Amino acid sequence: MSTFDKLKFWWDDVGAVVGKIEKWRPRKCTTEKDYERSLYDYLHRELPDIQITKQYAKGRIRAELVVADRVVIELKHNLDSTAKYHRLIGQLTEYREWEGRVVLLLTGKTEPNLRKQLNEYLEREGLTGDDGDRAKVTIYER
Repeated sequence: MSTFDKLKFWWDDVGAVVGKIEKWRPRKCTTEKDYERSLYDYLHRELPDIQITKQYAKGRIRAELVVADRVVIELKHNLDSTAKYHRLIGQLTEYREWEGRVVLLLTGKTEPNLRKQLNEYLEREGLTGDDGDRAKVTIYER
């Protein structure tokens, strides 16, 4: 990992993580677990000097991935039902205790109305704003 990449991460952790996710090319992934494993392996290769924790748990917080104890990556594959949406809202509510930032990574098919509801929820709860780089939750769709 170059010195520049390290500085970029410590200066803009979410921007660095999202930048890596943009370059990630998952293959043969059909389930959320497949995407999680693929992303975990990829981030380990791309950020070798930074701790990547899989299935992180602390208090009530449960996350698929945590990068350097600063950025939670919550991955949702096929956000296409009200039940999945409500489960996600419950998880996002738990992240209020998290002092870092959250990247919500949506893979597969996302139902447009659920995406709209999600945006409205995040805005209403003050978890996002016009400046996504300063938001508590940053959404990235893949």
